[in-house]
Amino acid sequence: MHATTVTVPFDNQPEDSSILDESHSFWRSLYYFNLYRLVLGVAFFTVGVSGGTFANLGQRSPSLFVATSVILVLIAVISLVTITRGWPSFKMQACFQFAMDVILITLLSSASGGISSGLHLLLLVSVAAGGVVLPGLTSLFFAALGSILALVEHSTSLLTYDAVGGSYTQVGILGFALFSTSLVVNFIAKRLKQAEAAALRNASDIAKLSKLNELVVARLDTGILVIDNQANIQLSNERARSLLGFQQATTLRQANQRLFEKFKQWQRSGKQITPVQLARHGPNIALRFVAISEQSDSNVVVFLEDLSHTEQHAHQLKLAALGRLTSAVAHEIRNPLGAISHAGQLINESKELNPADRRLVDIVNQQSERINLIIKSILRLGRPQMSEPVSIKLDEWLVKFRATFLQTHECAADKIALAPTELEVYMDPDHLHQVLTNLCENAIRHGNGNGSTPRVTMSGGYSSDQSAPFLDISNDGPAIPDELQDKIFEPFFTTDGAGTGLGLYLARELCQDNKAQLDYIGTADGSRFRIRFNQKPNV
Repeated sequence: MHATTVTVPFDNQPEDSSILDESHSFWRSLYYFNLYRLVLGVAFFTVGVSGGTFANLGQRSPSLFVATSVILVLIAVISLVTITRGWPSFKMQACFQFAMDVILITLLSSASGGISSGLHLLLLVSVAAGGVVLPGLTSLFFAALGSILALVEHSTSLLTYDAVGGSYTQVGILGFALFSTSLVVNFIAKRLKQAEAAALRNASDIAKLSKLNELVVARLDTGILVIDNQANIQLSNERARSLLGFQQATTLRQANQRLFEKFKQWQRSGKQITPVQLARHGPNIALRFVAISEQSDSNVVVFLEDLSHTEQHAHQLKLAALGRLTSAVAHEIRNPLGAISHAGQLINESKELNPADRRLVDIVNQQSERINLIIKSILRLGRPQMSEPVSIKLDEWLVKFRATFLQTHECAADKIALAPTELEVYMDPDHLHQVLTNLCENAIRHGNGNGSTPRVTMSGGYSSDQSAPFLDISNDGPAIPDELQDKIFEPFFTTDGAGTGLGLYLARELCQDNKAQLDYIGTADGSRFRIRFNQKPNV
């Protein structure tokens, strides 16, 4: 709620002002009433010194009329100064000024012929003003004072002057009018003050609720957009701007083209949209469009919920299930598998085996080793590995990794090529070694086998904003089909009959433990995996 403010001199009060216990509006009312008092005094003074008669003003005692007018002007001027300074207190100033009004108006009336001059009616204005800004008993005091002075003035006129206008009946009517005015105005003013206080409390409550709503909306994990029927953005919270990747946008099309298309789709069909990926490499977003009212031109609230939290919870449940599976596998399979493998090795050492039987024993040993590899992967999956990230100069580290990998896998030197990668990354070296080992093994296995040597290329760089470094591991083999790209990082998913389906899953988990991100990027001439490293923290 906004109110029109009139600036007056006392709006800028010193800090040590004594008006802190009174309503500011009362001071403003008293200030304006003194302007009225000043104009009234100047008008009476002008009439008094002009020498003519105007409505019999000052006809009985011109000198008293002029002197009283001067006093009225002086009191008005002095009061304007004291009100501006805020000293003395409001109640003291108001009582003094209204008391002087009653006395001076009575003197002006006496100088103009008494009750018949009509000047006593000005007492109604002063009493009414006092009833607005002063408590009931105080305002009644001025009504009583005016009635008594009017009675005294009329009685004195009867004793002093031969011809006196008016009667005691008029004095009684004036007294009744003064008391009635004081009571009625005081009652109305009290109700107005109560209504004003209630309005101020309501406005304060509304402002607090508005601030609370803004705070709640701003802190919600759900993104919220309010748009009109033409997709102009009326309101957005910080979470929505973060999910959509914008800070300044006036239309939904500017904020996110795909979300704009989904909004138009919802307008046409009226059906809610299934979760969608609004940004490349971004999380899946659950969309919900809700019209504020049933009118066709009403605003629409768009709720954006990041499903990564739900997916993470499901992932934790899956890990818990895999952990229980790990214990079962370790106790129920590994011991008999060890016995089978040991027996196979003993049989293979026999010199009496013919080639066909020896081939069968080799198959038993190979498959036992494969099962043992699966068990090791599952055990590693069930034991979260604590990361200890350190700063790594990637170009030097990759040279050593390449030499170790080629030696342990008995690969030719041209299997892995390194492009210039003068980067400094922040990651656990052991975890990085495990991730790159898995990616390089996959790249060599799935590389181009049409007579040419499979090649793996590792190249690095920085993101478009030059903030986060990345490392690409590419091969010249066929790209992963689009329908399988969302599944390759799931546990136990594999297209290779000899694989376990846990390699890429564990590689991504290790990256996430180091606040890095592993993604697949399809290319026209092969496949590429990209590791986006976490920025090195400021130490």
